[in-house]
Amino acid sequence: MERSKGLPKLTRLGDKTERDHWGHLRKLVPHYESFWQSYVYPLRARESIWFREGIDRDLEEIAIANYSTFAALARARHRIFSKHEEYRFIEEHYAAVQRSAEIGVKLVNHFSSFFKNITGTRSPVVAGPLERFSDERLKRYRNLLHDAMLATPKDDRRRRLIPRPDYIDHYRLWTAVMYDLQREHFIPATDQIRSDFLATCSLLEDAWKGMSDVFGDLNLKPAFGKALSKGQDRLPVLAAPPASGALFLGASSTSPISARFILPKQ
Repeated sequence: MERSKGLPKLTRLGDKTERDHWGHLRKLVPHYESFWQSYVYPLRARESIWFREGIDRDLEEIAIANYSTFAALARARHRIFSKHEEYRFIEEHYAAVQRSAEIGVKLVNHFSSFFKNITGTRSPVVAGPLERFSDERLKRYRNLLHDAMLATPKDDRRRRLIPRPDYIDHYRLWTAVMYDLQREHFIPATDQIRSDFLATCSLLEDAWKGMSDVFGDLNLKPAFGKALSKGQDRLPVLAAPPASGALFLGASSTSPISARFILPKQ
């Protein structure tokens, strides 16, 4: 029988962000679910999306980084494909994509350290490809957040154009765009950001697949089973409204909802 049969599914047992966005991302990063099934879901208390009290610290850091990477990727996809504002602020789109890549690097590094501690050998999954892509491509547009706006003309099909990565500095001045623009130096913003988003997804998928594939190796080690089973079920302090009514945070696996903070009126 395939291991995937009978395993929990994000569509039913993920939190609100996972359930809302999994339909859009499942074909791009299918092994996010495999990773979640192997390393995250087992940390939950019974009938809850809360982690057990006293779980292994390393696995908790991995689980947090894993979810944060997915949430950032989901927000980036929504920004690029739905709320794009005609790509007038391309640097903001790249900031969203790069956030997913940067947290993804932290996830892989956390996992690699955990893998070595458990097995005594180096993890076959490394953050290098994702880190290089982030540094060499994504940052070139993301760093525009710190600079004055670029002039972004439109072509005869009304598509917004941005300089290709190697020509960003050449077109810092608006007059360079107005009077010296060479069309081959520009690319439709939709093409560039969507291509880079899909490349980021591909690199993250490679990482999630690689980390999922070594589950069997980890599972042979008694130390891994001990780490995965640590902790105990306990009603979290924040699972019910405190007397002040200032803060609520809670969810269950039967009716999963995302955590919500309700702040007191000032």
